[in-house]
Amino acid sequence: MHPVLFDFGSITIFDHQIPIIIGTYGLFFLLAVLTGWAIALRLGREVYPQAPITDIYFGSVVAGFIGAKVANLIVFFPDISSGRRSFAGVLMGGGVWLGGAIAGVAFAGFMIHRHKLNPGVVANFVFTGIPLAHGIGRIGCLMGGCCYGGDCSMPWAITYTNPLAHRLNGTPLNRPLHPSPIYEFLAEMMNFVICYVIWRRNPPPWTIFAVWTGLYGMERFFLEFFRADPRGEYGVLTTSQWISAGMVLLAIASFTAIAMRQKATRSA
Repeated sequence: MHPVLFDFGSITIFDHQIPIIIGTYGLFFLLAVLTGWAIALRLGREVYPQAPITDIYFGSVVAGFIGAKVANLIVFFPDISSGRRSFAGVLMGGGVWLGGAIAGVAFAGFMIHRHKLNPGVVANFVFTGIPLAHGIGRIGCLMGGCCYGGDCSMPWAITYTNPLAHRLNGTPLNRPLHPSPIYEFLAEMMNFVICYVIWRRNPPPWTIFAVWTGLYGMERFFLEFFRADPRGEYGVLTTSQWISAGMVLLAIASFTAIAMRQKATRSA
């Protein structure tokens, strides 16, 4: 685990020390963004050669990055206000990916409507690449120490030792833990293969969106039982589990709508 690749010291702004570093999480986030863009651009040109795919994609990434950070600050606000965590530390320590996804999708929807594209077709090629990009991003989580798992007695348990990860993310040190980012990486690699195979079969609009939403929603719901980082709880479930359950319901509704539309088309 190496949360920081390069440390250039810090600067002081209004009596606050702002570290100047290049983090491993940020590097893998960049790799994930570029991977997702390359896939979206390549597949998108097959159906919309003239569409501003790059503008839509990177605008959604910026919106998603802001959304993930804001969601992370909201989750850890009690710790920040009580002084248990620093604002800068939470800001550098990662983000709530599902919060970023909501913000990114909202921006993409606006741009798709503006350029009069078929949102279901755009969703198909974009969501083909999302699992691969997301999986790469999870390696950044592993290296940064966020999204850590609970205690694990299995042979593949991982033990964190870097004090900086503990300071930034509260990562437990010197304890065997479930490598939950690796679990999610493997799940997303499987999802990518499934989505890409479906893309090559020319699916109806929204199909790959529904497939990924359902698969990831189910996977994330169960993976939450292996995670131990505090992300908020409402009742018996975590915040991410409630969102995941909503994703599964959305996938079911999407599949139902697709089937009804296909049936109506055949009847016509």
